[in-house]
Amino acid sequence: MTARGILSLTGLAVLASLSYGLLRWVESSLREPAPAESQAPVLTIERFRAVRLNIAGVREYVMEAPRLWQLPGQGGIRIEQPVLDWYQPNGQTREWRLRAEQGWIAADYQILRLDGEVIMHRTADSGKPPVTVTTRDVWVRRAERYAETAAPVRAVTPGGELNAVGARAWLDQERLELLSEVRGSYEPPQR
Repeated sequence: MTARGILSLTGLAVLASLSYGLLRWVESSLREPAPAESQAPVLTIERFRAVRLNIAGVREYVMEAPRLWQLPGQGGIRIEQPVLDWYQPNGQTREWRLRAEQGWIAADYQILRLDGEVIMHRTADSGKPPVTVTTRDVWVRRAERYAETAAPVRAVTPGGELNAVGARAWLDQERLELLSEVRGSYEPPQR
């Protein structure tokens, strides 16, 4: 076989493989795309109530909502008007109540997002000074009793009021960190 024949055969082989690759690409683009995974809830619960107990069987928190939707796959859980009550270690005394317009729980149950207006309230019944924190769009790590927001915050106590943008709260430590633009007033109790 001559050099010209080998070159011709090599050229034909390259053209054949390019034609085959082009044909496969055209066939794949003509196929219908795979249908998108449905985002329709796989479970809906009306008048939802969940009680979390600690290892000793004592109530840690209770979450209630008029409606809950579990989304498919790793979509998590959507909650309508969630109310989360955290209890002191005795399981009897409610320490904090968190309310929101909407909520979402991550698929691994570690993160709770409270959307829309959020009100976090601690009553005097807890044995600690009462406080009401009003804000929006709060991320909560339930296991750590930690809440965080980048939105404007208003905290009202019996002796004063604080306003800020952004906050971090450690709800079991009586610790509230205001992140920026902090303004407030405080009036000491009368003796």
